[in-house]
Amino acid sequence: MTLFRLIFLGCLVALFYGLFRETPPPKVFDQSDKVGHLIGFAVFTLSGLLALPQRFLAMFLSFTVVLALSAEFLQEWLLPGRFYSLQDMYANLAGIAITLIPWLIWFFFRKRASQHNPEYSISERTQ
Repeated sequence: MTLFRLIFLGCLVALFYGLFRETPPPKVFDQSDKVGHLIGFAVFTLSGLLALPQRFLAMFLSFTVVLALSAEFLQEWLLPGRFYSLQDMYANLAGIAITLIPWLIWFFFRKRASQHNPEYSISERTQ
């Protein structure tokens, strides 16, 4: 396994632990849980973009968005003492967006550059 895949698996485990632990994390400062949601989903999204082959990225991003939208419902449903928070769901989606938007811009310009200059090509990940 590559280092990026190990990091991705670590991020997946950490994200699921943070989302579905029985008690909410301690409040370090005002809105610290929102910051945790944002950072957790941003790092998880980035690690997936770096670790997964290109052919799996659409499926990965779909899974990540569905998780971001459903995690709060699942917390309230599965864990007594945990409650649904619309703001946490927004923080989840914001974490995905702050990683995905720059990556999409980079990918678009890199692809466009390779079309105009054959010597500058995107290496396709075929793993």
